Amino acid sequence: MYTEYFGLNLKPFNITPDPKFLHLSPGHKEALAHLVYALREHSGFVVITGEVGTGKTTILNAFLLKLPPRMPKVVIKNPNLKPENLYYLLGEAIGLEPHQRSRDNITLYEDRLKQTGGAVLIVDEAQGLSVEMLEEIRLLSNMETPHEKLIQIMLIGQQELNEKLKNPNLRQLKQRIGVKYHIPPLDNDETRDYIDHRLRVAGYEPKEKPLFTVSAIGEIYRITKGFPRLINIICDNALLVTYTDDLKQVSSKTIKKVASELEATYGKGESMPRSLSQGRIPFSRRRSSVALLMAGLLVAVALIAWHLLPQTPATGRPVDPAPAIQRALPPTPETQAVPVKVPAESSPPVVEPEARVPAETRIVLEDTEEAPPAAPVPPVVPPMLQEPARDPGRWLTVRAGDTVAGLAADYYGRVSPQILAAIKDSNPTLSDINLIHEGDRLLLPDIEGSQSVLFSVSVASYHSITEAQAVFSDLLQSGHEATIYPYMDTQGKRWFRITIGTFTSRGAAITFAQQLKGKGFVYARPVKISMEE
Repeated sequence: MYTEYFGLNLKPFNITPDPKFLHLSPGHKEALAHLVYALREHSGFVVITGEVGTGKTTILNAFLLKLPPRMPKVVIKNPNLKPENLYYLLGEAIGLEPHQRSRDNITLYEDRLKQTGGAVLIVDEAQGLSVEMLEEIRLLSNMETPHEKLIQIMLIGQQELNEKLKNPNLRQLKQRIGVKYHIPPLDNDETRDYIDHRLRVAGYEPKEKPLFTVSAIGEIYRITKGFPRLINIICDNALLVTYTDDLKQVSSKTIKKVASELEATYGKGESMPRSLSQGRIPFSRRRSSVALLMAGLLVAVALIAWHLLPQTPATGRPVDPAPAIQRALPPTPETQAVPVKVPAESSPPVVEPEARVPAETRIVLEDTEEAPPAAPVPPVVPPMLQEPARDPGRWLTVRAGDTVAGLAADYYGRVSPQILAAIKDSNPTLSDINLIHEGDRLLLPDIEGSQSVLFSVSVASYHSITEAQAVFSDLLQSGHEATIYPYMDTQGKRWFRITIGTFTSRGAAITFAQQLKGKGFVYARPVKISMEE
């Protein structure tokens, strides 16, 4: 509809994975490199994960183009298949007769795979595989020679796949994973490059003014968070709206309009894209929500104070709700307790809240005989507002997506078993170090020590702290002295490096790295670290 209007030969933002529009961001290139490396090195199991719409299928199609033409391959895109279907498809790929394509002829499979030089089994949407099916796939990996695996198994799926692999019944499969990578979404610059690439492939000729304004691309990134599928949806609808409005350039205003219409179309259902449904509350509603929240908090504190205050004998009313509220909050110069003198042999005065005065003013109620000043009343803090006495440190409120490992990496510059143990000891209510919830209060204790320069051996690096923490936990369980160190690469991207061991000399680290390579840690290399101990 709008292609001729904008001088395009094709629709540039279809959501189908058309090979003509293949564009690999740095994250996609790295995922593809992991797959190619695993194939060449016969690494056995490979796990590639990514959120919905990050381009997993695009990477899969690009990888299939790199496979040797005669190499047997099985690509499964429906994870709900049964074991007999799996064996039938594999037998078909390696040339077994139809009556031989079953698990009963496993010896024939092994002999045939040795003749063909092996095969590749790829499962897309692998998060949908049952535990039983994953175990069946693991059994296939037992077919091997003394030097290499006969079947390269590649599982591609959403983040839920990593959660499923934590199942204790799959620990044998998890231990066989040789290569693992999580695909990140595009950043702002990569989003711009992605849009420009698809426009060029569609035949767009650059003009004096770009088709998408700079602010429009910034708005696209803000709304989609860099997920390619959502970028396609937003851009396609934006071009249609720009065409119907008889404009020649897509503006940020148009992008906001499209996003608003998509939100209205999806409504509040679960099928609405997350990045279109979150973080877009109008300012007026946000302000109202904050006001309601603050009002609710004040009412809650007032009710607590009402129940904590003593009652007067004559009226049964609270003496003064205001000082109780003040005691429930940290003292400030404006809210410090004010000494009050009262007449002898009388009930305490009723002081309305508006009668409060600054702390520097002294209120005295005269009588025939001056009463001594009232004894200072210790602050009364309701239990729900108290923070137990702790060692010095920093209190943090957990936000959505936070993990203890991620917070420790930011605060201490590393994650180690000693640091996690200190955090656990400082937060007795934290029953599971791997489970925190949005809104929790967490104390990160100060860990004193002197600065020192040591050496260690790097074995892996990940963009995601979740991925790094999973490998870190596995290494600890297998008896390795593992640590996570966050660092920035030359392009300003954040990584989480996993190391094993600490050494006082580079030579010792080099020797240990060679030992680890002999045990299958192909990426092991010595690194210098500066840390506090």
